[in-house]
Amino acid sequence: MATATSTGVDGPGRCAYDGEATAFAFDSPAGETLSWTFVGIRGVDDQVPEPTVRKILGTVRLVDSTP
Repeated sequence: MATATSTGVDGPGRCAYDGEATAFAFDSPAGETLSWTFVGIRGVDDQVPEPTVRKILGTVRLVDSTP
């Protein structure tokens, strides 16, 4: 798992807010590398707090998608 942030991205044609991303990668039983990523805005009133992102991440499960 890794978390990265961006700052100072304001300018013409760019985002008006700093960002934050949390990514999680793992191997499936079939040997495939799978990932889950949350991307959000940082420094705003309704920013998703890190404990909430980790709680969501904790719900990631492998499921059999074979019909």
